[in-house]
Amino acid sequence: MKKKSTAGERSVRKRSCAVSDFDRTLYVKEEISPENIRAVRRWQEEGNWFVIATGRNETSLREKLGLYDLRPDAYILNNGARILLGDGREIYCRTIEDETALSVINYLYANDQDGIGVSLRDRKINILSKKGTTTQKSCDEVMTIEEVQKLTAVVQLHTRRPDDVEWIARLCRELNEGFPGVTAYANVWNADIMAHGVDKAGGIAYLLEYAGGFDRVLTVGDSENDVRMIGEYGGAAMSWACENARRAASRTVESVAEYLSL
Repeated sequence: MKKKSTAGERSVRKRSCAVSDFDRTLYVKEEISPENIRAVRRWQEEGNWFVIATGRNETSLREKLGLYDLRPDAYILNNGARILLGDGREIYCRTIEDETALSVINYLYANDQDGIGVSLRDRKINILSKKGTTTQKSCDEVMTIEEVQKLTAVVQLHTRRPDDVEWIARLCRELNEGFPGVTAYANVWNADIMAHGVDKAGGIAYLLEYAGGFDRVLTVGDSENDVRMIGEYGGAAMSWACENARRAASRTVESVAEYLSL
């Protein structure tokens, strides 16, 4: 599935590539600050790439980015399960094996009262809980558990419990121990579930190979799903990041703008 960069693509080398988590890193307190917007634009004007790596799906991220005049050079979506170039071309996608995805969906349904989000390539579906409710944010489509039993090509599963982060952490441990075909991350009050081995660090590695390499790679984030990309690239953590992210980081920062200016 990998595509090697062509000679023409390799001849246009960018000096550096900055990869930023989105929620609570670039997008803080429901906004991207003017300071961060200016810093990202300046970074790109200097001939560098700016990439967003997020647990969000394409629709959700574009909905937020549409409020700002920002044009990333690439998007690492669904915690690395999908990668798009800035023009929207998909260069990578790895789905959860169909039987495994269905098993995890049924497990979540039996043990969760908050509904389940299912990201496909082209849309996100909400599966209603046994009570017929969901705490998931509005999506493209709503289904019952019976309607999803033949669902295929699942990119990511998602559940959330805004009032109980410990429950989310415990759920992710159970999923990682009980379902070897998936990797689950506790992202504060969200549980993100992808095919086993999928993560943002792997997404970065694929993108770097595809684009032909960079002289320097910067990474910055705040949550458990950012830990490996921060550690592998000597990146930064936000000052309010989780303990594991701060431990993996070479420094802590107050904003993406601060990190890009170092």
